[in-house]
Amino acid sequence: MRIGIDARPLSAQAAGVPRVVSSLVREIERLDQEDSFYLYSHREFKLPFENPRWQKRIGSQASRLPSIVWFWTEARGAILKDDLDVFWSALYIPPLSVPSNVAKILTVHDLESRLSPETMSLKTYWGHRLLVWPSVPQADRIVAVSGSTARDLQRVLKVPDSKIDVIHHGVDAAFKPQDPERAARYIASKYGVSKHYALAVGTVQPRKNLVTLVEAMKILRDRGDGSFQLIVAGVRGWKNTKLDETMKRLGLTGEDIRFLGLVPEEDMPMLYSGSWIFVFPSHYEGFGLPLVEAMACGVPVVASNTSSIPEVVGDAALLVPPTQPEAFAEAILRVRSDKDLRRTMIEKGFRRAACFRWDKAAGQLLECMRRTVAEKRSGNRRD
Repeated sequence: MRIGIDARPLSAQAAGVPRVVSSLVREIERLDQEDSFYLYSHREFKLPFENPRWQKRIGSQASRLPSIVWFWTEARGAILKDDLDVFWSALYIPPLSVPSNVAKILTVHDLESRLSPETMSLKTYWGHRLLVWPSVPQADRIVAVSGSTARDLQRVLKVPDSKIDVIHHGVDAAFKPQDPERAARYIASKYGVSKHYALAVGTVQPRKNLVTLVEAMKILRDRGDGSFQLIVAGVRGWKNTKLDETMKRLGLTGEDIRFLGLVPEEDMPMLYSGSWIFVFPSHYEGFGLPLVEAMACGVPVVASNTSSIPEVVGDAALLVPPTQPEAFAEAILRVRSDKDLRRTMIEKGFRRAACFRWDKAAGQLLECMRRTVAEKRSGNRRD
């Protein structure tokens, strides 16, 4: 096959979708010894391998076009020239006006713009409403990153079940247990934080529901059970006025809660391993990769009982309603006070995390591509 890949995420910061695409590309290259790959991006990016069957198609330096405009104009010419069999994008939107015999596969991570529009910026919301919502049903096949997202696609965008493949994310091999005390000392020294900390990971935005976590911290402080620092790792996103106001109203400071911003990828296993608990109060997730990373590092998890989260953690975590800070506080205390529970959660977490592998995900994506191309050819052969 001649496979096209929307490689624009590979030129972005290694978080979220860029990490997913990078991990899948790495494993696809390792697994696939037959096909040719063409990677399209408006900016230069690095590949972790050299392989003549993998070719870049980079926008001209003179081009100042926005990413999506470049994708629909300049990139289209390269896509036509490369005579593709299939094109895969993890950014929800297929190429514009490619030949009908090119199979189009989209990965959909979540439907936040339809289910939680109040949690995102207006720019992102309107971008999804005008571009994503109409584009998704046009794909020949859709990859959903969880059964929860698949059900949302069926219910909200009316995508038939027969058109959806569920392919879970994986977890990188680097996410494995480190010595907790050594990891905590390393993080404390490098980032100037406490050696006794709880951890939350994700973009600081309303969907991550950090307000509930802040309120839970206040409850623990008032009870005299909050002798630890909460560390939040993730870039600061949008609409955080309520979060800032809540911290101020409750009298919580940087000594109580530290926002580290984007932590380098190489430090993340140490950051997880040094924490005594991982908390994930999100209102809505398409998958929730930090959950798997935390479990793989041997950290007990307390999380919301919504969307994809129960599917991802199975029976390895304590799950509570995202709108109940008291429930989060009680769950955190249970993990802290019950050594048997903590040990059981860690053991179950290891087993659960082992179910999610990037090589497995890459193999499933390749199989999805082959099947979709075969279906396309059977009904719409090349001339």
